[in-house]
Amino acid sequence: MARKDDRRIQKTRKALRDALHSLVLDRGYDDLSVQDITDKANLGRATFYLHYREKDELLEDLLREFSQSFAQRHGSKISFSDRKVVQSMFEYAEDYYDFYRIMTIGKGGVIGMRKMQTIIRETCAQYLDTLEAASGGTFTVPRAFLDNFMASSLMSTVFLWLEQDMPYSPSEMAEMFLKLASPARFPFSGLVDETVSAKQTPKSKKEKPAKSAGVEKTGADLFPQIKTAEGDGISEVGETEEKGS
Repeated sequence: MARKDDRRIQKTRKALRDALHSLVLDRGYDDLSVQDITDKANLGRATFYLHYREKDELLEDLLREFSQSFAQRHGSKISFSDRKVVQSMFEYAEDYYDFYRIMTIGKGGVIGMRKMQTIIRETCAQYLDTLEAASGGTFTVPRAFLDNFMASSLMSTVFLWLEQDMPYSPSEMAEMFLKLASPARFPFSGLVDETVSAKQTPKSKKEKPAKSAGVEKTGADLFPQIKTAEGDGISEVGETEEKGS
């Protein structure tokens, strides 16, 4: 019985999300009423209030559906350092160009952008948590600041691109974004092991090997597998050093 109820709830909420999506494309967001949404979904107002307190809450649910749909394309693991993933973000925004363009107009745009930024910030925070956990280190700037910076940079870049009628391709946008805001460039503090060779073996029992020192690096130092934009200068530095050695 519980499973039937769950499926019924999911079906009802999907009908309401689809109705909102369709109405926003036709009429914008600001002037829509709950009655408009329930009429479009062929549901009663009482049913709406069983699931949502107001249309803004339904809007957040719709935006989260967009976010989850995108995440599923990448196995629910989004890497903001992977050029292919970042490019697909711009491609996804391009697919929903009309919806996002309309949502930036009027009061609804302020509400929608605030909710979208919250969702993107949560996703960014999960990714940065993964980097910290994998390395055992920490970022050297407050995480709240870093999470918000990353989310704001990405969202404002996407919306500016849409507002300007997408003058660059998703591939070009991904390359430019990663040149400036790739997590590979964020300051990171990790432990660097200092091994003691045979020549550096303590001469007496009183002498002890040097302890590992905390050294500030970047994400690219600790995660060389991070894919950055071609020609962004990070890989080129390494190549120059090798040639000069």
